[in-house]
Amino acid sequence: MVAASLLEQQALAQPAQLAPIERDLAHINQLLNAHQFEQQALSLQAGRVRGRHEEWRFRSVYQPIYALEANGSQRLWSVEALARVTDGFGGQLIPTVLFAAETSPRRSVFLDRQLRCLHLLNFLLQHPPADLVLSLNVNAQHLVNVSETHGQFFAEVLQYLQIPASQICLEVVEDAVSDPMRLYEAVQRYRSLGFKIALDDFGQGASNLERVWLLEPDYVKLDKVLMRHALMRPSVRDKLARLVDILHLHGAKVVGEGIESAMQLDIARAAGCDFVQGFHLARPGEQLNLPV
Repeated sequence: MVAASLLEQQALAQPAQLAPIERDLAHINQLLNAHQFEQQALSLQAGRVRGRHEEWRFRSVYQPIYALEANGSQRLWSVEALARVTDGFGGQLIPTVLFAAETSPRRSVFLDRQLRCLHLLNFLLQHPPADLVLSLNVNAQHLVNVSETHGQFFAEVLQYLQIPASQICLEVVEDAVSDPMRLYEAVQRYRSLGFKIALDDFGQGASNLERVWLLEPDYVKLDKVLMRHALMRPSVRDKLARLVDILHLHGAKVVGEGIESAMQLDIARAAGCDFVQGFHLARPGEQLNLPV
């Protein structure tokens, strides 16, 4: 009788007895548990997946990225996942500050993986179309702290969820890693697994075209400061168009970020940008803003 009771308990504990999202959560939490920081890093609350790490709480929001069509319209192409972080008292924290304050390499790798899984699950909960690309930020410390296994963890998560890596665009801030060859190795590893690669915040800080030539990204996201300069100084607009032409010559499609007005949208279109993103078009929200 004891043996039968144990078998019954094991049967009840099998993932097949759980709802699909609960089964997925259990599996991904098991993978994250290998880091030995949180026993239940992700949980389902009010129909959304939430994350926790020590006193911090995480949720996902998404900002649409639109393709500029030849007829003057915009088409939803991708959503960029962004983390919203709160502490135990409800205070807000910028995710980059959270990573900057983290001194443990193992912990920064865990946080990066946890947030990507959080965003992926909340994305899938909304039943997106198969051609909608999910854009995910890769923390610079993650690139430094993971060597030959770049992308392997997330590739295994995608395989389990039956999501093609080609539906994921990984955004990397190209000047956040001082060693360009280290960045190149990481990007090549991600690309070999099927991920799309975007260079983020191009035009800010130490951005340079040499890294575009080296990395050959699928997409380059022009920092909002470029769009702001183009709005304030008409003479910059021709230079912006030439920059977009150069990026196109190197095989990259171009995203104009920081579109905050109709005029900036017109400037991005005139410069030849392929995609646009910004508050004028849509603010980040928990919903994907899927077309009806």
